[in-house]
Amino acid sequence: MKKLILFLSIILLITSCASKRYAKKATKFEKAGLYEEAANYYFQSLQKKASNVDAVLGLRKDGQIVLDRKLANFTKAYKQSEFKTAVYNYLEAEKYYNKIKTVNIELSFPEYNKEYYKEAKDDYLGKIYASGIEAINREDFIEAEKIFGEIVGIDKEYKDVKEQYIIAKYEPMYRKGNQELDNNLFRSAYYTFEKIINGSKRNYKQSLELKAEALKKATITILVPEFSNRVNYRDKTSSIITSKIKGDLSNLKNPFIKVIELSSLSSNILNNNRSINYQAANLAGIKTILIGEVIQSYKNEGKLLTSTKRGYLKEVTKVKNEQGEEKKEVKYHKTTYTDNSKTNKANIKVNFKLISTETNEVLTSDNVSLVAKDKVHYARFNGDNKKLIPGYWKYKGRKTAEDVVKDNSVETNKLHKLLKANSSIKSSDALLNGLFVDVSKQISEKIDKYNPEK
Repeated sequence: MKKLILFLSIILLITSCASKRYAKKATKFEKAGLYEEAANYYFQSLQKKASNVDAVLGLRKDGQIVLDRKLANFTKAYKQSEFKTAVYNYLEAEKYYNKIKTVNIELSFPEYNKEYYKEAKDDYLGKIYASGIEAINREDFIEAEKIFGEIVGIDKEYKDVKEQYIIAKYEPMYRKGNQELDNNLFRSAYYTFEKIINGSKRNYKQSLELKAEALKKATITILVPEFSNRVNYRDKTSSIITSKIKGDLSNLKNPFIKVIELSSLSSNILNNNRSINYQAANLAGIKTILIGEVIQSYKNEGKLLTSTKRGYLKEVTKVKNEQGEEKKEVKYHKTTYTDNSKTNKANIKVNFKLISTETNEVLTSDNVSLVAKDKVHYARFNGDNKKLIPGYWKYKGRKTAEDVVKDNSVETNKLHKLLKANSSIKSSDALLNGLFVDVSKQISEKIDKYNPEK
C-alpha cells in the first residue's frame, strides 16, 4: 500500500511539473502576441493538471481570442457569399470550441453564428447535391462518391445523402459482382457481394441472395475415399492419413470447400470393384474426388549404442608443507563412465490428386515426401559428475606413457554437457505419427490454396 501511495505521489508530481512547464511556455507566446500557440500550451497544461489556475485563466483569454478570429473568418466569407469557405470556417471554429470544452473551459460562441451557418450550408450543399445527382445519372460514380462523401462529412442527415452515397460507392461493386457471376468467377463474386454487404450495412439490391448464389456455385464438394497403400494393404497408415485429411479439410476456414462422406451417398456411385463411378458421383453433387496413395511408410527404432569411456576422478585436498602453509594437492584416480547414443527415424511418401468428376481433369496434385529424426547423445557416471575429468589410460593399476588427463575447460565442459544431456528420445512410432499429421496438413493446405479462377 505504501509503495502504491509513493508511486501515485511521484506520478502527481511529474504531471504537476509538466503542467507548470507548459503554462510557462504559453505565457511566453502570449507576450509575443502568438495567441493560438499560447492557447495550445495552456490546453496541454490543463490536460496534465486540470486545477492549474494560471492555465485556466490563460486558456479562457487566449482561447476566446483564437475562437473569435475563426468566427470572424466565417462571418467574412458568409457576407461575401463564399458559402463553401464559410461552411468549412464554421466547422473549424466549432471543432476548436469543442476541443477547449474537453478541459472544462467553455468559450463564448454567439448563437447567431449558427443561423448564418445553416443558411450557408443549405446553399452550398444544395448546389453540390444537385451535382452529385447529375453524376449519378451519367454514371460517373467516382465523382458522385466524392461529392456525397463530402456532404456526409458535413451533414449526414442532409436529405437522402446517405442513400445516394451508398449508390455511388457500391453500385460499381454490385455491377462488378454480377459480371463475375456471368463469367463464372464465383469466388470473386462471393467476396465482392460480401464487401458490399459489410460496407453498406444492408442488403443492397439483394446482395445477400447473390452472395449465397455465388457461394453455392463456388463450393467444391470433395469426396475422400480411403487412400491406397502400395507398401502393405494391411497396414493402417492409409486409413489414418485419410481420416486426418478429412478432418483437416473440414476444419479449413475456407467457405468453398465441403467434404462429403461416402456413407451419405447411394451405393450406385461405386463400381463392382469398389472404384468410384465418376459420372454417378457428379450426378450426386460430388464435384471432385481426392485420390491418394501411400508410396512409402517406414520407421526405424535405433539401437542404444553404449561404450565405456576412460577418465579420471579429480580429488583436491588441502595439505600443509614443512613451513605450515596450506596448499592444494590434486590427485587423479582412474575411472570409467558410459557414452550413449541412439537415433530413431521415420519417413513417409504420399501422392495425391484432386480430380474433377465432370471432366476427369486433375485440378491439383503433388508428391509429399517427409522425413523425421530424433537422436540423443549423453554420458552417465556412477559417481560425482562434478569431479569427473575426461582423459585416457591404458592400465588401471599402473601408469604408462599413454595415460593423459584432459583437465582443461574446453574438454571438461564438453564432457559435463554430455553428463547433463537428456536421455529421452521420441519413439519411431511417435515420429511416424507426427509425419501423418504433417502429410495431412500439407495436402489440406495445397487444396485450400487451389483456386479455379487463377
